[in-house]
Amino acid sequence: MKRTFFKSFAVALAMTAALTSCSDDDDNEEVIPGGNADNGVAMWVITDPNNLSGALLTNEGMFSGQVDVASASNAIQLGAARDAGIVYNGDLYNPSSPSGDVGLQKFTYESGHLTEAGFIAVGEGRFIFEIVSDTKGYYTDSDRSTTAIQTFNPSTMQRTGEIDIAEEMEPYMSADVVRTRVGSFMLESQGKLYTQVFFYGENGNHVDDKSYVAVFDINSDEFIGFAIHDDFIWLGFERKNLHMASVADNGDVYLASVVGNVTDQAHARCVRIKAGENDFDESWKLDFNDVIGEEGSYLLSGPTVVGDKLYVRLKGDGMALDYSNNAEENIYAYEIDIETQTADRIEGIPGSGAAGYSVSGPVVSEGKVYFAVSNSDYQGYYAYDLSTGEVEEAFDLTGGIPSHLLLINP
Repeated sequence: MKRTFFKSFAVALAMTAALTSCSDDDDNEEVIPGGNADNGVAMWVITDPNNLSGALLTNEGMFSGQVDVASASNAIQLGAARDAGIVYNGDLYNPSSPSGDVGLQKFTYESGHLTEAGFIAVGEGRFIFEIVSDTKGYYTDSDRSTTAIQTFNPSTMQRTGEIDIAEEMEPYMSADVVRTRVGSFMLESQGKLYTQVFFYGENGNHVDDKSYVAVFDINSDEFIGFAIHDDFIWLGFERKNLHMASVADNGDVYLASVVGNVTDQAHARCVRIKAGENDFDESWKLDFNDVIGEEGSYLLSGPTVVGDKLYVRLKGDGMALDYSNNAEENIYAYEIDIETQTADRIEGIPGSGAAGYSVSGPVVSEGKVYFAVSNSDYQGYYAYDLSTGEVEEAFDLTGGIPSHLLLINP
C-alpha cells in the first residue's frame, strides 16, 4: 500500500524555490529539478550482506510498487555492490567488473538492457574517478602512483597517461610524512577538476589538521594549485554513491564527510568551494554537531544539492565514541537551508540503520528527492515532493539492500 504524508511548513518555501522568473512573454514557467526517469533508471542492490555481492537492475522508468530482485529480468550480477558508479552521456561506469574485479567497468544502455563495453583494471582496492567528456576521464590508482592521477578515454576505455604532482606536493612533505595518497573524492565543475591529497604519518593519521584539495585545469591538464582548509576532513569518504561530494547547478562544490582520521570521533562537516574558484569558501562551513545539538554527528550520505537546499541522511543523535549505538535505526532524512543552515527533519520518512544498511545518497528526479530507507523491517525508497512537501513511499525492495539509484539518461 502506498503511504502518503504531508510536510506543511515546507510548502511555501519549496514552491518558491521551484519557480523561475518570468519568461520573455511574461509567462511564469515552472522549473522541475532533476532529470526524467522515463529514459532509464539503474539501481545497485546488495543481495548478500556477508560478501557485499549483488545485482545491478535497470528499468525504463522509475521503479514503483514492489521490486523483487529475484524476478528482475534485466539484472546483471555483481561481485561487489556496496560501491556504485556514475552515469555519463547515457553510459554507466561502475567501480568494479561484474565478477568483482576492481577497476572501471563501462556498460552501455539500450531499451532496458546493459551491455559490458570495456574495463580498465585498477591495482588498489579503493579508488575514485570522474568523467569530463566523451574522450577524457580521470581516476586514481595508488599501485601506479601515490602522487598522480591517471587519465583515460571513456570511448575506448583505454588508459592514456597520468598527471603527476609530486613536485608540487614536495613543500608539504614534512619529516613526519611516510606515505601520500590522492583520491577520496573526484569531481569536475566549470572546467576544473578537484580531488583530495593526503599526507600520512607512521600512525596512519594525517600529519596535520588540514584538508588539501588539488585543483586541475581539465582543458590543459595542468595543476593549478592546492585549496587548503584548516581542518582535516576525509572529504567525499571514498564512494560516489554517498553523494558526499556534490556539484550544485550553479557550479558550487560541496564536500562533506562523517569523520577526519579513522581514529577520530564521528564529527560530520561540510565545506564549500565556490563555482570556478581555486580555494575554499571560508565564509561558509556546516558543522553537523550544530544540526543535532550534540557531539558525534554521523552523516551517512549527502549532501545532494537542489537550489538553496541540501538533502542528507543523518543520524538523529550523536554516535558514541565506541560506536556502541551504531545499531540504532535513527538515520533520518533532513532538508538544510544553505544560507541559514537551518535543518528540518523530513517527517514521514522512516528511520534507517547505519551498520550494514544502505549508504545510498539522496537522488533527485522530476521534482522529487528519493531517500533510501533501509532498516530491519524495510528496504526501499521514499520520495519527497519539492513542490508540495508531500512524502510518499516510492517503492519497496525485496531480496536485497539498495546501494544506489541513478537516472541513466536524465
